[in-house]
Amino acid sequence: MTRHLPLVGMNPDPAELEEAITAPPLPLLPLRPVRRLPQPPDLGLFAKAGLPLVIEGALRDWPAVEQWTPSYLLEHAADVTTQAYVLPGGHVRLNDATGFELKTVRLGDYAAKIIAGEPTESYLRAPIGLLPSALQRELGEPRYCRGRLRLKKNLWFSAAGSVTQLHFDLPHNLIAQLSGTKRFILYPARERRNLYPFPIRSSVPHLSQVDLTAPDFRRFPRLPLAQGFHCELQAGDLLFMPSRMWHFAHSLSASVGVNFWWPPAWVMPLSIASDAYKRLRGLNI
Repeated sequence: MTRHLPLVGMNPDPAELEEAITAPPLPLLPLRPVRRLPQPPDLGLFAKAGLPLVIEGALRDWPAVEQWTPSYLLEHAADVTTQAYVLPGGHVRLNDATGFELKTVRLGDYAAKIIAGEPTESYLRAPIGLLPSALQRELGEPRYCRGRLRLKKNLWFSAAGSVTQLHFDLPHNLIAQLSGTKRFILYPARERRNLYPFPIRSSVPHLSQVDLTAPDFRRFPRLPLAQGFHCELQAGDLLFMPSRMWHFAHSLSASVGVNFWWPPAWVMPLSIASDAYKRLRGLNI
């Protein structure tokens, strides 16, 4: 399937000119499309059922939508310095002691490489609070997470081909796609046994050992039993993933998005304990 994405404004970002790509096929697994709805009044039913949802129209008033391209971030946030996950060959590099390998990057240098078509070998994450205040004002805050305790907001910026390994997070998660296209494969928490997580005492117990870009069914024979979902986010889409939902992400183009994490009340003590444990062990997860 070839995707031809809309150009933004009269002077399209050079990176976006290269977004007409052939998307890789989905793996041969039982995957259903994620349900899409115009803004529901709340997310309680989906959170309780452990199901994902793409919310349509929730970002229509955000100036950042379609505006936050690599060129725009280069122009307006070049001096921001933050951490990036090391991704040689597009896949995250793991460390037995610390979890993910990280490196410090300057946002302007990262954006310039993407625009030039040079390999970044990393996946940039920046707390929204690091961005210039003018940029922060171009974002909204979805009403579904507004005022929540321990709410965390992050910028996620990646080159085409970057992969986020199948994993889960304890908090609820809202992902707002601002530019580019990103594919997600998602599994409910109940499918854990079929997804082969790393051992609980490892540095990455929330990660699956499965590579969904090339599933090895001999090594992981229960994987085809897992019932999952898939979707492709375009600029303006908002994806809800309930607590502990397994998710894999593949940037089909240069991708810019922000996410909002907040733990539901019943997860709050576990989330606090998890953060303390990660600090104690020095884990980058």
